[in-house]
Amino acid sequence: MIISISLSVFLVGGGATGWILYQNGKIPFLSQQSIKASAIKVNQQKVDKLESSDQQAKDFIAEHHDLLNDLTGWSAIEHPDWPAVQEEAATIKNTIGTIEVKDSVLKKDFKHMEKLAGQLEQTKDQALLKELHRYFHDLDVVINEDDGSNTYFDVTSYGKSVVKTSK
Repeated sequence: MIISISLSVFLVGGGATGWILYQNGKIPFLSQQSIKASAIKVNQQKVDKLESSDQQAKDFIAEHHDLLNDLTGWSAIEHPDWPAVQEEAATIKNTIGTIEVKDSVLKKDFKHMEKLAGQLEQTKDQALLKELHRYFHDLDVVINEDDGSNTYFDVTSYGKSVVKTSK
């Protein structure tokens, strides 16, 4: 009985400590390190300059952000379904190069995302998965005005070119 109570106290205390560390960003791999999306100001004129031919890029970002959310959300990042992740990475890698992107800064992000997807297709690396998701996430927040669950990670070159933050 005493062992059960001691074990319960230990588990609850450990869980609470872990949650507090996570919330305060003290666990680097798991911490959000994000900006509230409501704290960003987007230069809408620059975003609106994306030519109509870039609609394919906008749709691609939205679609694959949703798919990556399914693969990483609700703590799935901690134990990814690697065959599904690698299949999605292959799809991204094989499709992204076929999308015509006129904006040179956005094109730079697409090249980096293609590289990340290619690496992720070949390995089971949570950090790569997290980075790829954050690229899609931030572009979706900025370009498609997705609320981003009120988070913005400030990782993309395109985002840096159109966003002012009030950290």
